[in-house]
Amino acid sequence: MTPSSNSNDSASSSNNTPRTTPKPDPTVSAWSEEWLQGSSYRVTVTLQLDGAQKVVVTKGNSSGETVKTITSNGEYTIAGPNSDYGAAELGEMFWVSRPRESMEINEPVDSFMVGTQEQASFPLHLRGLSGSTDPELGDKETLSRTFNQDTERGGRSLSLQVPEVLYQYYKNRLRTPDYGAYVSDTYDDQYIQGIVGEFKDFGDRRDLNDVDIINEMMGFVQNLEYTSDRVSAGYNEYPKYPVETLVDREGDCEDSSILLASMLDQFGYGSVLLIFKDQQHMAVGVAGEEGIEGTYYEQNGRRYYYTETTAAGWNIGELPSDMEVGNPELAPVNNIGVLVFSYVVDTPSEGGASVEVTMRNVGDGAGDAKAQVAFKNKDQQRVVSAVSDSTRVEPTEEHTVTLDLTPPDDQPLRAEVGVVMDGMLQDRLRSEFREPVGPDNMG
Repeated sequence: MTPSSNSNDSASSSNNTPRTTPKPDPTVSAWSEEWLQGSSYRVTVTLQLDGAQKVVVTKGNSSGETVKTITSNGEYTIAGPNSDYGAAELGEMFWVSRPRESMEINEPVDSFMVGTQEQASFPLHLRGLSGSTDPELGDKETLSRTFNQDTERGGRSLSLQVPEVLYQYYKNRLRTPDYGAYVSDTYDDQYIQGIVGEFKDFGDRRDLNDVDIINEMMGFVQNLEYTSDRVSAGYNEYPKYPVETLVDREGDCEDSSILLASMLDQFGYGSVLLIFKDQQHMAVGVAGEEGIEGTYYEQNGRRYYYTETTAAGWNIGELPSDMEVGNPELAPVNNIGVLVFSYVVDTPSEGGASVEVTMRNVGDGAGDAKAQVAFKNKDQQRVVSAVSDSTRVEPTEEHTVTLDLTPPDDQPLRAEVGVVMDGMLQDRLRSEFREPVGPDNMG
């Protein structure tokens, strides 16, 4: 039998038929968009052609107007200020397609609608929010007080004039449980110095020693109109700064003690605040030598003599009988940092809110300072917040930090800014609420 060659011929014919290997499809690695202003955007696309000769980017659909033809891998700007197309508008659709010469339409690969990516917040309504706790002492409005006092050494009249803005500064400050801060704040130094100067002059005219002058200052504080006639009158957990006590003419044991400690500080005498928690009473401990008679407490090898500031007639070292069982805490008064601050809110072009906070230490001591910022809605909910890193701030030193946040741009918000030193909130400000900016006002 003669072998047939049909099968071999067929196989040979089949194996020799030329074939075209399909080129891999191009792929889109990423789309990205950047808000410019109003409803305008920049749009970019990152492509991997994988052997494809080219792709086209069209507008509207895969066979729409050609925006760009791309022939190699990479990232390309499809729309934007420096592109042939110009800025894209919100809601526009772009397609990446593979051209097909044998077909009237392009073969779609991927598409993207402008505005579908999560956008940065642009809270333009918060721009320009600002505030400051630092008083402008150039204000000419003043508050005048005169204090008349009769003593064993004769009558005395003391006058005080305080800028109203300084008084309001102290009234508005957040109360702190660190009692030393009420003495360390340096803004009222010159006014306390004025009062102490009158006592020094009084002592010089009568040839008094320092202890006698201190007793005179004690008498002044004890006989202020607002003082209680009972030693253990307690305190109200709302301590006042010395200027407040003098202007208000009212207070309690902690207020009079803070005032006397401030006067002693300006007189050049060391002191501490004696805090009797069980008796809810406060007095002053005056630094003194062994020659002074009376009750004293020791700290770091130094004696601090008990000094009563409420009821009249008490001298240095004289301890009321109802305080004999007390074991006071000795609180320092002249090494505490005190912060004032200012802030301003800006809205960068890339979105979000930038809050610049400038802190200044107006106290007698250094401390580790932080700024904290929050934006709250009308339900008092904190929608976003940030805290700066801690930095050491010396007396008279100033430090500025910038905190970047992303508050929402579609709801009324207000700013709350505060400053912290050594872990304790020193002061804070709350702005008014700002309403969102409408679309017609953006840009």
